[in-house]
Amino acid sequence: MIGIVAFHILMLLLCLGIATRIVPAQRISDLLGYLHTTIGITTPRLEQVRMIALIWIGSTVLIVDGCLLLLLFIASKVSSG
Repeated sequence: MIGIVAFHILMLLLCLGIATRIVPAQRISDLLGYLHTTIGITTPRLEQVRMIALIWIGSTVLIVDGCLLLLLFIASKVSSG
């Protein structure tokens, strides 16, 4: 439980750092460049990196939360049945 809360707090702090421009755009661009190159998609322009980074973080949080919810759902069905 502590790990889940810590994950959400870290993601929120990262989003706040990106949105308030504390994290430099070039650093975000470099990290997104590695991610996009690994996946095989085009890298965003420097003007777009903040929004794209926030979208990636939001997607990651949704995927993790969805997997945890599915795990809890399956575990509750197995233990009750």
